[in-house]
Amino acid sequence: MADNTPETDTTVKGILPDKLYDVLKWVAIIVMPALATFIVGLGGIWSLPYAGQAAATVTAIGVLLGALLGLSSVAYGKSATTTD
Repeated sequence: MADNTPETDTTVKGILPDKLYDVLKWVAIIVMPALATFIVGLGGIWSLPYAGQAAATVTAIGVLLGALLGLSSVAYGKSATTTD
């Protein structure tokens, strides 16, 4: 006798694939602040023009990336609680 019950996918899905999320999180937490600090440091040593603006731009991109990753984390958490 065939079972006509539709199969449900019980895997939890976030907005981003796990591997991409991990890489972007590493970039947002480690790379972006380090890059901004590096730019400010070299700008001071070498008197580079617009070093402050470049560092602020890198920091702003890092904050945006962190916020988007936070949204992905919230979506993942909500989907995890609804599948339990």
